[in-house]
Amino acid sequence: MVPNLNPLTGRSRHLFTAVLIISALSSRTPASAQDSTSVEYRVKAAFLLNFARFVEWPHTVFQNDKTPITVCIFRYDPFGSALDDIVRGKTVNNRVLAARRVTDLQELPSCNLVFVSDREARHLPEILDSLKGGSVLIIGETGDFAERGGSIHFFLEDNKLRFAINLDSLARSRLTVSSKLLALAKIVHDQNFPKGS
Repeated sequence: MVPNLNPLTGRSRHLFTAVLIISALSSRTPASAQDSTSVEYRVKAAFLLNFARFVEWPHTVFQNDKTPITVCIFRYDPFGSALDDIVRGKTVNNRVLAARRVTDLQELPSCNLVFVSDREARHLPEILDSLKGGSVLIIGETGDFAERGGSIHFFLEDNKLRFAINLDSLARSRLTVSSKLLALAKIVHDQNFPKGS
């Protein structure tokens, strides 16, 4: 169940946003990774790390206390080594973070977060079908990704990277998101599913 929103004040909202990004970028990527990966995707990789920090999965998702939180990239990978560099050595709630690349829809249920690039967004219906009944945060970057059933989508507004969160998708996936993260997001609902189904 998604908690009640408790929006941050203007100043604390900006401070929280800054902390969100800076904390993730504090482990700088090596120069070689920076050369091959755009700033946009280094920032998006940082956000993926912080989404993991502000999302709670049902305990039944993990086999045991040592099971890692797995961040998967579906097929096309725009991150290069940036995602690996950002999650390396990081833990969330005492769980190690791991980055994986998956090409097969059947592998997706073993992930906790799945990033779908704009090149792969046409596969969203199949991705959603393969994850039906699971607790996976599905993140994309196509304009209506969240409204089509994804959990979160990135978008640019006034040259700033922002994100939208679909509350219906979270409810279906039984994921709980911090009210602090929700306060930073544009809140959307499904276009193609009954509300809260």
